[in-house]
Amino acid sequence: MSYRITRARWSGILALLFACSLAGALFPTAASAQKRPSNNMWTRSARLYLDRARTNQRLDERRDLYRQALEAIKTGVEEDPGNPQVWLIAGQVYVQLDSAAQAHEAFSKALELYPKYEKEVDTERRNAWARWHNEGVAALGQQNVEVAIDRFERADLIYDKLPNARLQLGTLYANMGETERAIEAFRGALEILRGPARAEVPANQQEQWREGEEAAAFNLAQLLAGAGRDEEAAQAYRDFLEREPQNRTAKSNLAIVLSRLGRTDEASEIYSELMSQPDLTEVEYFSIGIGLLSADEFDRAAEAFRKVLALNPQSRDAMYNLAQAVYRQSTNVEQLREAASGDEQVKAASDLGAIYTELQSVTEKLREIDPYNRNVLLLLAQAYRGHADLTAADAATSDAWREKALAALQEHENLPFDLSGLSMTGGEGKVTVSGSLENLKLDAGTPVNVRLIVVDKDGGTVGTGEVTVSAPDAGQSASFETEIEVSGAAAGLRYEVAS
Repeated sequence: MSYRITRARWSGILALLFACSLAGALFPTAASAQKRPSNNMWTRSARLYLDRARTNQRLDERRDLYRQALEAIKTGVEEDPGNPQVWLIAGQVYVQLDSAAQAHEAFSKALELYPKYEKEVDTERRNAWARWHNEGVAALGQQNVEVAIDRFERADLIYDKLPNARLQLGTLYANMGETERAIEAFRGALEILRGPARAEVPANQQEQWREGEEAAAFNLAQLLAGAGRDEEAAQAYRDFLEREPQNRTAKSNLAIVLSRLGRTDEASEIYSELMSQPDLTEVEYFSIGIGLLSADEFDRAAEAFRKVLALNPQSRDAMYNLAQAVYRQSTNVEQLREAASGDEQVKAASDLGAIYTELQSVTEKLREIDPYNRNVLLLLAQAYRGHADLTAADAATSDAWREKALAALQEHENLPFDLSGLSMTGGEGKVTVSGSLENLKLDAGTPVNVRLIVVDKDGGTVGTGEVTVSAPDAGQSASFETEIEVSGAAAGLRYEVAS
């Protein structure tokens, strides 16, 4: 069942809640001797008003009918508190009045008095959950976050056997910066997803629940890690891996957290296991590379990024991170060379030659697709300088390399602006490109016209777009974002700046 709410209906509901004075409708704390459910004048009256209200199309008349149903059942509770049926109907009334707390209390009391109501109460709660959950989804569609949260919270209170409301709440709380509430929401979702309700899920919904568990576990771990609670984050990944031991993303993320905790041996063991698998995807290799880079394992990080480029030669992010990894390799080997002598020094020099050649090759390619990135120019200058140092015995060759390094540094100094943080999301049909422009030498307000070119894995153009960024004040940055329609699978991005 699906529900949608208009603004007029929201106003009517709020007015109805006020008119019914729910705050004064608390239930008695004690009841008379327990007995079987039975009809009486109050239950009959309340049911009559409910039935009429449910079929009435006029909001004001429904309001009056719900008010009458409430008054009838309140009297029933006062006069016959040991009758389970008055509590069941009270729960139904309070659901219609959008009072989740009192509906929850009434249904609980009905079940306490008459355990055979279990299936009926479960159905009532589930229907109320569906109503409030769907209203929350509708509110999200209208970008009314406050109402969405209210409806998801009501849904979660009335029924604790479906995880969707808690998953929604976790995301909304996280987006609002309410980390602790988000953490508790995702923990709560996992309690459902891993609890007894999972056994009752139909076969055609099992995969949806599995995906929900993965989302809840990963979001929980990321929130914990972001809050500096790395031990808890690691445990969240371990708990998930106990249930899905072959999940590569969880393993990679666990390794990253372990590296942050200084447990590099454990992290290295996980990375070794992952890298040994022959069928990793581009995304998986990239994630492993980032983890290894964070763990200062530059040789293996470079290997991971090379594997990304073997699968997708157009990945700008893989090129950039490979250049970073290779550069960090070079600094380590340079230190070894300075401290070594004899054959060890010769070997270090040979290793540096290969490293600088790769750094040069990668950064020259980056320069073609990312020409206004200062960091790329610095990495390119480092590659040229390294070649110059290694060929010092040949003055002419060494001087030529030094001139190239100097030219790269001069280009770096003369850049009018720096484009950074380039990101492309999406896939076939449409992609979103975003980034940031830092003004280095332009007059504030100067328009910068950037032509964006989306390419497939073979380098062929599958989409183009243009964005104009007004230069901010000197030293400040301006963000930009644009959508580009594409005619094939988007694999990479390059850009040109109109002169």
